[in-house]
Amino acid sequence: MNKLLARGGIEIIAVFIGISGGLWSEKQIELNKTIKAEKVALKSIRDEFVSDSTSLFNIVKSIENEQENISNLLKHISGDTTLSITKLNALIFDMMYFAYLTYDNSVYEGLIKGAGRKIIQEDSVSSAISSIYESTYKHLGNMFDMQKDMIATRTFDAFIESGGYLDTKRFSISKSLNLSQEEMFSEALRKKKFVNQISFHYDTNFFIKKQYEWALGKVVVAIGIIDNYLENS
Repeated sequence: MNKLLARGGIEIIAVFIGISGGLWSEKQIELNKTIKAEKVALKSIRDEFVSDSTSLFNIVKSIENEQENISNLLKHISGDTTLSITKLNALIFDMMYFAYLTYDNSVYEGLIKGAGRKIIQEDSVSSAISSIYESTYKHLGNMFDMQKDMIATRTFDAFIESGGYLDTKRFSISKSLNLSQEEMFSEALRKKKFVNQISFHYDTNFFIKKQYEWALGKVVVAIGIIDNYLENS
């Protein structure tokens, strides 16, 4: 009888060990899948951030170049320097356009946010990544609206309302209508509304530039956090 009980007990223990071992094996397999998915996601996100950081750096440089040109325009208006008609035409044309960040969040949405489970195991890493997409980049979306609506569009409208027009490489309004761009610029740059908008454009660009510099710093920090985690995991 005792032998039967002992045998039965051993069989129960064996079954328990087998079940436990099977559960551990399943958990380990699942963990390995998650770790693999985590590395794939982090490397993809890192590549996106590196590309975005380059774009942000170039945007900052573009704004700095624009500020230098607008400064020269303001000096031309005040009589401290003289710009050629060709330079004025190109400068005003450039003020109607601006650089901004275009980013791809499909990797973040597909591999992390929409994965259906926790992919990034370290909370600080997950927080750094989500902060960029959910906060930093959305803030830059607001900056795009400001660049478009408050700067570029208003500057263009003020220029046109002041009698301004721009010749392009493919079509010259001056030649076609026998007009003088020199007289046009002389008149437009004496209009208070246009000069005020140029000053506003110039001042607002300093704020815009700081926002892109701030965003660049955030992205660089996030790249560092990802690198550190990958190196030590």
